[in-house]
This record gives sequence, C-alpha cells and structure tokens, in this order.
Amino acid sequence: MKKFLYGFGGLLIAAGIIGLINHISIAIKSVQAEQALYGGSIQFMMLQMISTFQPYFTCLIGGGFLIAITAFLEEYKKRSELTRQLLQALSNEKGHNHQEIKQAASNDANDVEQISVNASIAKIPDEVNEQDDRVYWQG
Repeated sequence: MKKFLYGFGGLLIAAGIIGLINHISIAIKSVQAEQALYGGSIQFMMLQMISTFQPYFTCLIGGGFLIAITAFLEEYKKRSELTRQLLQALSNEKGHNHQEIKQAASNDANDVEQISVNASIAKIPDEVNEQDDRVYWQG
C-alpha cells in the first residue's frame, strides 16, 4: 500500500510540474499572440492567466500531502512496533521482579510480624497481662 501511495504521490507531483511548465509556455505564446493582435500590457495578461494554474498546484500539493502522510504512517508503524516490544520486555522483566518482590515482601512481613509480637509482649507490663486479657488485643 505504501508503495502505491508513494508512486501515486510522485505521479501527482510530476503531473503538476509538467502541467505547470506546459501551461506557462502555452500562456506565454498566447499572450504574445494577443499582444500582437490587440496590444496591451503583458503583465496584465499574465496576471489574468494565474487563476488557471490552480489544477497544477492542486496536484503538487496533493502529491506532497500523500507522500507526507505515507511517511508519517510508516514512522508511526515503526514507533508502535518498538513500543510493543518495549512493553513486552518490561512485562517480562516485571513478572520476574514481581515474583522476587512477593518473596521478599512475605519474608519482610514475617519479620515485621515477629518483631511486632516481640515488641508488644515487651511493652505490656506483667501485672496488666495477668489481670485482664481484654485490655490488649493480641492479633
């Protein structure tokens, strides 16, 4: 598809350039012929012919636009592919790291739980512990 768009855009640009060259040469010949017959200013006659250049400029702009869009889509496709590969690599790496983090977190949780139990036992005075178990929740 991109080869077709590049080719069609190039064809439009070439048609626009060739058409402009041909139209300018024909316009100059016709202006010279009219000046010989009717007289008048060459600049004014050429100014009247400028509006007839529109189809050729449209071909030039359209061809350039097609080539620009095709180049943009090609680069966007490359960017999307690189982004997909990056996300895939990150997800694989994250999966390995996630398992390591889970193991470390479970070890840390056990350590923290053991430390908190030891600390709570150390903080509770013995006379309160013997009198009423409802004062402190040991969960």
